[in-house]
Order: sequence, then C-alpha cells, then structure tokens
Amino acid sequence: MANLQLTIGDGVGQIVLGRAEALNALSRAFCDEIDAAVAAFEASPEVRVILISSALKHFCAGADIREMSAMTHKDAVAEAFVGCVKTLADARKPVVVAVNGLAAGGGCELVEMCDIVIAGESARFCHPEITLAAMPGAGGTQRLARVVGKHVAMDLLLTGRAMNAQEALAAGLVSRVVPDAELASTALALARQIAAFSSPVACRIKESVRSTQTGLAEGLLAERERFHRCFLEDDFREGLQAFMDKRPPAFRHR
Repeated sequence: MANLQLTIGDGVGQIVLGRAEALNALSRAFCDEIDAAVAAFEASPEVRVILISSALKHFCAGADIREMSAMTHKDAVAEAFVGCVKTLADARKPVVVAVNGLAAGGGCELVEMCDIVIAGESARFCHPEITLAAMPGAGGTQRLARVVGKHVAMDLLLTGRAMNAQEALAAGLVSRVVPDAELASTALALARQIAAFSSPVACRIKESVRSTQTGLAEGLLAERERFHRCFLEDDFREGLQAFMDKRPPAFRHR
C-alpha cells in the first residue's frame, strides 16, 4: 500500500499513515487503503490490537478538499460518501491511535472512531467544516457529542476552533497526553499491554462499552443525509473554492 506502513509484532498490527504530499488528507483511494488494512488486521489471528499513527508532522488534515470539490450530490449519495474511513468504526478488536500535530475534520472523526487516544503535546483537534459551509459526515456530530458533551461539541462544531491536547484531555476526547518524543513508544507499549491479555475478553469489553452508545447508528445515518445536502448548496461550493484559492469565502446565506 503506497501511503501506509503496515507491520505486525507482539500481537499489534500497526498502520502508519504516510500520504506525504497531502498531510494525510483522506482521499477516497487513501480511505480505501486504510479500510483494507483494518480489514486485514481484523482477519489476522496474529493481530489482537490495532495501532494507528502518522509518519508526518501532522496526523491528518481531513477530507481531500480538491477531490470533494469535483463531486456532485448524486455522487455523494450513490457512494455513501462521508469524507473518512468506514470500516474502522466497526472493528471488533481494540484500536489505539497516536495523534501528533493536527487532526482536523475527517481526521478528527477517524480519531473519534478509535478506542484509546494517546496525544502528543503538539496534538490539536478540530472540526473546521463550518468554515467551508459544510458539516461532519462520518460521525463528528454524533461521536464527539457523546464523548465531550453537548456544549463543548457545539463550541467546536459551530466555530471550527481547535482544542489543544490538554484541553482535549480535560474534555474526554483524549485518554493520555505525553511528550511528542514519547508518543510512539507510549502508544506501542499500551497496545502491547492490551495485546498480552485475553483477546476474546478484550473484544467483549469493547463490544459491551459500545453497546452504551444508544442511538448512534440512527444518528450516523441522519448526519450523513444532512452532510450530503451540502453538495446542493452554493455556499458549500464557495467554501471549497475559497479553501483551494486560499482566500476568505464570500457566503451568500448568512
């Protein structure tokens, strides 16, 4: 896989994101690579825990805006487009993620799909979709609110501002914060610790905790439909174009 480094050792399947030319922006092809890696690790008897990290300065810049700008509403609906990965959220095995630098938009949604979040001190988390006249489509309004609560979620989603690692820890979005230099070793040690326990029990614990997220499936479907409506709106097209032109958007509907 051209944009991923995949390794297996001590029961841990590591997925290292490395789409260097686009700060790990989540193009459809890149998402397919990540989904295939997750599926392979899910099926492997050698893997008991999945660990996701980035080889770049930042974790993930979010959805690929240039690719998204060429999509129509019909395209988005036909392929159930969400601007992020799809299989990760349904993984049976525990998923640990190590976040450095920026996790924005779809990148933040990817983090929200994981089970344990280890953040380096440089980590920042944001949902800037509203600045493009867009909204999350892969669970950002659903998982985020369930983790940090309504008021913090609304603050992030309606302003697009970023939370630093310590603020994210206080809000419950992050499990632990460590110095950047210790991020990789801490996340791997944690993944190995979990992998050393009984895998069936770990998977049942994860399944049991997930069952507390009542109404999530219905919320995700409703969110995706609302996200797809953006593709019908002039402000969304203006937001995408302004982003690519590196200028402030001129929204019509204020």
